[in-house]
Amino acid sequence: MEADSLAPWLLAVKLALYTSALLAAGLALHASLGVVERDDHARALRSAALLAGAAIVFAALRLAVANVQLGGSIESIFDKAILAWTWPTLAPSSIAITAGALAMVGASVWRLVWLSVPAAVALAAGFALTGHSQALETPGLAPWAVALHVLIAAFWIAAPISLWPRSALSNEALETRTQRFTRFALLAVPLLFIAGGWLALRLAGSTEALVSSAYGQLLLVKLAAASVALALGGYNKQIVTRKLRETPDQGRRALSVTLSVDVLLFGSALVLVGIATTFTGPPTG
Repeated sequence: MEADSLAPWLLAVKLALYTSALLAAGLALHASLGVVERDDHARALRSAALLAGAAIVFAALRLAVANVQLGGSIESIFDKAILAWTWPTLAPSSIAITAGALAMVGASVWRLVWLSVPAAVALAAGFALTGHSQALETPGLAPWAVALHVLIAAFWIAAPISLWPRSALSNEALETRTQRFTRFALLAVPLLFIAGGWLALRLAGSTEALVSSAYGQLLLVKLAAASVALALGGYNKQIVTRKLRETPDQGRRALSVTLSVDVLLFGSALVLVGIATTFTGPPTG
């Protein structure tokens, strides 16, 4: 079995892992920070726990695909000699994701909203404990920046779930959620861009490599997609929130449109990251 033929499968598994872990962490943050009202905490945490459980499954599949890539056959999945090479690389990330998922389940079962915070942090750490930041000769602050970047991205990416103008959510509750989300986003999103921009430059190695290499260009396009999402966030704050208050029906329609575009942008950003980490790599030399 050719390793290259498995690359699309690895990409699919990574995207599923990214999506489930980020949404789980994001919903947990929405509950713990009060974006979602207390009466809806149980549902948010239950959804987060289910998504975190799925993240464990996809983390295991990531290891399985890596084993098959290295060993060249399905039997390689349980080959101890192959695991001796793949497990040390993926173990820290897999353990962090598993710990975060278990804590998320505990938060849901025992209604401990505070427990969802370390659970979200552990899930974000799962991204920082593997990947290109760990491969740097001197990682320094890069893994920490990855964890911060992922944690803020998770808060943002879960917005279409918590803020979607479903009929069961009253106009007053929807307006309140939007205002609370925006209040935190205005503080956190600038850090997202600072961390993301610094990481892109750090991983590419130089401004020239960031612009000229396929890897750097993918990261720049991802930042561009995030910039459009940020602009939509500003529109929601300045225009949509006012519409929700003054003309609720128009506000709901406008919010559903902007959140739908956000879903496309977030999905595009995840695909770009997946391609950058699966098919390309930081430029060398």
